[in-house]
Amino acid sequence: MGSPETESGHRPDESPRTRVSLTRPFWLSQFEVTQGLWRTVMESTILYQAKLMLADDALYMLGGTERTIRDRLGFDKDIDPERAIGDIRDDLPMYWVNWVEAAEFCRRLNDHSAPPKGYVYRLPTEAEWEYACRAGTTGATYIGDLQILSERDAPALDAIAWYAGNSSVGFTGKGWPTDDWAGKQYPGGMAGPRAVGGKAPNRWGLYDMLGNVNEWCHDWYGALPGGSVSNPTGPASGNARVIRGGSWFNPAHSARAADRDWSKPGRRFWGLGFRVALAPRLDG
Repeated sequence: MGSPETESGHRPDESPRTRVSLTRPFWLSQFEVTQGLWRTVMESTILYQAKLMLADDALYMLGGTERTIRDRLGFDKDIDPERAIGDIRDDLPMYWVNWVEAAEFCRRLNDHSAPPKGYVYRLPTEAEWEYACRAGTTGATYIGDLQILSERDAPALDAIAWYAGNSSVGFTGKGWPTDDWAGKQYPGGMAGPRAVGGKAPNRWGLYDMLGNVNEWCHDWYGALPGGSVSNPTGPASGNARVIRGGSWFNPAHSARAADRDWSKPGRRFWGLGFRVALAPRLDG
């Protein structure tokens, strides 16, 4: 886990590099959870999630300032929630989902299925996520190292990830303008989450591990331990949960296997979703 200081886009919390052994096998869903799957399991919609976001008065550290999500994105509390979502389609990734709701999705899967003994549906640990993302590789991405020309310009990502530099390319339907996004690989245009599986998978057949929407992980956020560890699950407690993978509005450095992000468990965002692991049961 982690990255060398020489890696383009490296950030301090990706050190110290840590050798991890995962001794218990697990499965990870091939795609990010879609709007269609969310509706089937949770019996609610992305429009309902947008309403929850608009009503949320909690403050989050966003861009160096504590504010509500709606203020960060320029939404009035009483606007039509239709204005806070893009297209509604079964093959689009689910977003406006906080960590608690993602965990509840997994709980409902467990209640209505029969996982193998000792296994449950849950969010992947950060170590499981990075292992699956890398798919046996050690570079910045699962197709190799990444040359970042500017904040939103890394052409190698075109093959594997929707990120801030290319998420407007070929975009149709309802989205958000990107004309004021400086340094884009492809300037201007509307953008938003894209249908899952639209870019090349890693060599283990997992799609959108980088880009499209960020993904919640099980762990509380904390420093990488360094050295050699087995089956890490993060700190025992904390204030923020780990987020991985980058999204359609994030800069190029976020679309790296080692990039780490975090947020309070209650935060919802227009580029934040999750995928599900079928993995050994965890304590706590």
